[in-house]
Amino acid sequence: MAHLHLNYLKRCQILALWKAGYNQTQIAKEVGVHKSTICREFKRNITFVRTALGYWTYKPDYAQSYAEARRKQTRYFYKFTKAVAEFVKERILEDWSPEQISGYAKRLNLFSISHERIYHFALEDKRNGGELYKHLRHQRKRYRKRYGSPKRMGPIKNKKVIDERPNIVDTKSRIGDWEVDTIIGKNHKQAVLTLVERATKFTLLKKLDSKNSQSVLIALTEALANYKEKAHTITSDNGSEFARHEKISEILDADFYFAHPYSSWERGLNENTNGLVRQYLKKGSSFSHVTENELIRLASKLNNKPRKTLSFLTPQQVFNKDISVSG
Repeated sequence: MAHLHLNYLKRCQILALWKAGYNQTQIAKEVGVHKSTICREFKRNITFVRTALGYWTYKPDYAQSYAEARRKQTRYFYKFTKAVAEFVKERILEDWSPEQISGYAKRLNLFSISHERIYHFALEDKRNGGELYKHLRHQRKRYRKRYGSPKRMGPIKNKKVIDERPNIVDTKSRIGDWEVDTIIGKNHKQAVLTLVERATKFTLLKKLDSKNSQSVLIALTEALANYKEKAHTITSDNGSEFARHEKISEILDADFYFAHPYSSWERGLNENTNGLVRQYLKKGSSFSHVTENELIRLASKLNNKPRKTLSFLTPQQVFNKDISVSG
């Protein structure tokens, strides 16, 4: 049986049958609708009567007004108006993803448009000669096995492996556990240090003129100098540029851990963040022209985008909150 919209007369009929002792299946048969329609009607349209004791009941006039209000709101929310289109366009130009735009708008009760609709909006713009699609993240990082990497890098002395890291880091229930990596420029001449905080996704970027342990020591400690109270642990891969991990730990008073070789998923957040950064610092491009101020602006852009896993708050908003976790 088809799912039909109920009108006021049918709602009066539902009330009469309900008072006569009919169950939901019997009411549906008499009214001529699917039984799920009756079930949904009682769930969504019952009314609380304010008496000394108070009770819930079904009233056709109230149920009709509730249904009409929902339909009116739905028509408004899902209509891709000129104002909605302008809002979406502005956010795409700021490199927000369709999912981020959709979730952010829903959280603030601005409108309710699916991320698929927003994506198609960008494609429609492309067909009309626009360039919104260029701001969509459509390329994914390709991973390849680096044969012989351990031999090339050499051993790192006195390192603590990720197995020794406190369990609280995995729960992401506190602020102050960082993942660190480097993004390499053209011909391996320059690099960018990427730091991302696990619980909030707050990101820091620092320019490296050379990918060696001394440069990384300086850049990493400078990046976290203003956040020492929010630096409990740091986790990296096994690159030789992190060979001075003990000095980094001493300066920042933070424990330094190393992931297992060929286990990028153990620093999945950092790998994903590197992919976001690569939208702007393309693979194979030279970093010689990249300045510290540009990296600060890029980090700010990433930190002020709403994230689905943060209930569409931004990393900046969450990072700035004072979160106390008893331990």
